[in-house]
Amino acid sequence: MTAKIWLIQGDGILCTSDGLPFVLKLPNAPSEAIHLGFAETHDEQSLLLCSSDQLPISHAMTVDDAIKLGCIFAYGQGYDTKTIRNLKVISFREFLTVIDDETLNLMARAIMLIGWHNDHQFCSRCGAKTAAHPQGEHAKICPKCRHRAYPRVQPCVIVAITRTHPKTHKKQILLARHHHHKSGIYGLIAGFVEVGETLPMAAHREVFEEVGLHIDNVQYFDSQPWPYPSNLMVGFIANYKHGQIKIQRNELADAQFFDIDQLPPIPNQGTIAHSLIQAVVNA
Repeated sequence: MTAKIWLIQGDGILCTSDGLPFVLKLPNAPSEAIHLGFAETHDEQSLLLCSSDQLPISHAMTVDDAIKLGCIFAYGQGYDTKTIRNLKVISFREFLTVIDDETLNLMARAIMLIGWHNDHQFCSRCGAKTAAHPQGEHAKICPKCRHRAYPRVQPCVIVAITRTHPKTHKKQILLARHHHHKSGIYGLIAGFVEVGETLPMAAHREVFEEVGLHIDNVQYFDSQPWPYPSNLMVGFIANYKHGQIKIQRNELADAQFFDIDQLPPIPNQGTIAHSLIQAVVNA
């Protein structure tokens, strides 16, 4: 079975000059490549819940490993193969508006698995060199102390807060501008789930911490894998309950309620933030 391999560098994927992900095809996957299928082990037997050959792309590998294996060659800021020129790394974010959700999720999986592989070359308990799971699970096993390191997902909540304007009675949504959004984009309140929290608890806490508001009627909307570095964004829509906006200055530059027909620049299509905002506007 031919191995179809994406080549990953950081949060990006190696692409052809026309911006399409480059697929390295090899008769067999090298040991450096990570399969993108889903597997578990029961009674020391591997159970493939979704095998590599059921996916459009079967494996992922680092650009550096592909260079070491002689599959690609680095030239200046780009890369070549023996037959294809001018390959370049393109960030995951640039694919949000041009690739379908299924492919985006697989791309996020590839980036996150490569990140996990790079970060767990050595055991976090004893420092010994780790080895791959013998039955094909995504796990790094320490041959010395037997500690196992699995890919970790970091859950994050992202919340669209709605209200009716007390005077005009227009529908509004709370949007915030983060310091790192130099372009003036306004997004939603978001943050990591802390130890011991449920997802709704995290939504209430993050909203209060970042803008000083209380919310209710927190309703699940959707989720999205987000490889920065290995997050699962869990979206909610909630109602404003009470409180005055008081922003967390080290996080936000501004936050306010906007009429849904007069929104500032918002996150790009393809992000769960965009989908949440559009769901509020179209409700």
